[in-house]
Order: sequence, then structure tokens, then C-alpha cells
Amino acid sequence: MRSKLMTAIGTTALIGLSTMFMTACNDKDSVPAASSTAPAASSAAGQNPKSGSQATVRAVGKTGWYEGFEITVDKATIVPSESGGGKLVVDITYKNLTTENKTLTANNYLQFGTAADTSAGFDNPTVPGKGSATGTVTTSLKQVNDPERLLDQFTVVYGQASDNQTKIPVKAGAAVETVQPKTLNITGKLVQDQTTVEITGATLTPSYTKNERGKYELALHVKFIGGSGISAGGTNIFYEYFSVQTPDGQHVVADIRGPINELLDRNETIDNSKDFAVFLVPAPGTGQFTLTYDAKKGEGQAPTLPFTVG
Repeated sequence: MRSKLMTAIGTTALIGLSTMFMTACNDKDSVPAASSTAPAASSAAGQNPKSGSQATVRAVGKTGWYEGFEITVDKATIVPSESGGGKLVVDITYKNLTTENKTLTANNYLQFGTAADTSAGFDNPTVPGKGSATGTVTTSLKQVNDPERLLDQFTVVYGQASDNQTKIPVKAGAAVETVQPKTLNITGKLVQDQTTVEITGATLTPSYTKNERGKYELALHVKFIGGSGISAGGTNIFYEYFSVQTPDGQHVVADIRGPINELLDRNETIDNSKDFAVFLVPAPGTGQFTLTYDAKKGEGQAPTLPFTVG
């Protein structure tokens, strides 16, 4: 009788100690170390067949722009595991705004609070020109105690601190940090000898090249018309024949990222959708500009075209 009583008392003590230990361990949630107005957050139940616990799903519906993509974070889901941890899955839609097949570079990460979660995996799909595709971001969670609070701390980030970044927070009501590309209504003509250059449109976007934070790309679409006096063999036209004077007085020559390289024959018109004179200008890229076309490289008068970016 005494032996059975002592055994029962010992078992009760052990259960009490175990309960105290579990409570202390579950005080805080954690993730791996180093680690536009949104709709209201919501929780939806999804049964985890392995653990029997429920997944927490939050509709996000926030959009940003990066590297020629319109990026929408659709939803974020926390799936708990038997061990007390779990997994975060972020569902994303990528809309390719260009006419070429594109894949986002790997210049992206998840942010948890103020720290980068470097263990997160991005599934960046190849998207056809003007098409859409879906992808995911996943990361492991060491402990899941309050999934709603955990979701509030995650942000999907494209670009590093030294770049023009896009940040899309999962938290409801938290604003997206991004710049939407602009289509500009800029037109005009520049004539030098037998070559006529027509500007038929333009775009203004942040530069997504690394280490170019605070720089924008001003891209002018150019069309070329050859006169009847062009000599046999044609005349070459290169990107470096174009330059702009910026609102703050800088002289900026067209960048090789707009690689114009055409051979214009007499009475020929070249209207290539890829021919853009691209200028790397200071943000925000607005104000009064003056475009110059100079195939003579300073040996003679060069035509100019003033224009304003609002």
C-alpha cells in the first residue's frame, strides 16, 4: 500500500514539473536566426493531417513592382507541426509587364521584424511576356504559439538596402514600399543631316541594378527615318549619340542598358520595339529635360528636344 501511494505521488510531481517546463518554453514564438492599403487580416482553418492542429491563413492582397514585374502577395499561411514549430508559406502572383520571357533575380529575402530570414526559399517562376505565373516563399518556424502575431512580423523584400527596394508587409494596414513604373507621353523629332529621330513614347522606373539606390531609368523609345541622301552602305546609329541635360544641370549620356545599334539605309524607317535611349537620372526623375542627338560627336550643330517629366 505504501509503495503504490508513493508511486502515485511521484507521478503527479513529474506531471507538474513537465507542465511548468512546457509553459516556460512556449512563452514566445520564434523563427530561424539571421533570419497600398491591405484588406483586414483573417484566420481560416485548415487541418494539418499529421499534427491534427489547424493552419492559419491570412489574405494579404498587396502589390508592388520590381524588375519589370507587378508582384502581388496573395496570402500567407502558417502550418504548425507536431514538434511545436511549423512552416510559413507565402503565395505570390507575378505579372510580367515586358514582352520578353523573364525570371526575377535572386535578389530577394524575407524579413522578420528587422532581421533578414536568410533561410527562406523563393520559387521565382519564368513568366512569358505579358503573362502571369504563381510562386511561393517558404521558411521554417522553430515555434508557433501565436500565429497571427507571427504573421504581422513578416515582410517580403525585393532588393538589398543599397538598392531601390520593394517591401510588401504581411501585416494588415502596413503600407507597401514601392514605386510604380510610369508610362510617359513624350513625343518629338530631332533631325541631323539625313537622319530623323522620332521620340514616340517613354517610361520612368527605378533602377533595379544593384547599388543604384536613388537612381531612376528614363527610357525614350526612338524611331529612325533615313533620308534620300544617305550614302551607299547606310549610316550607323548607336546609343551613345543620345544625351540629356537633367533638371539639376547634369549631362547624362545614354547607358548601354539601352543597346541601340542600327544601320539605317536611305529612305528606310526603323521602328524597333527594343530601341530605347536609356538614361540613369537622379530620383525622382521629374522636371525639365533636354534631349540631344549628335551623330557627329560635337563636330557641328546637334538638334535638341526639350521635354518635361511630371
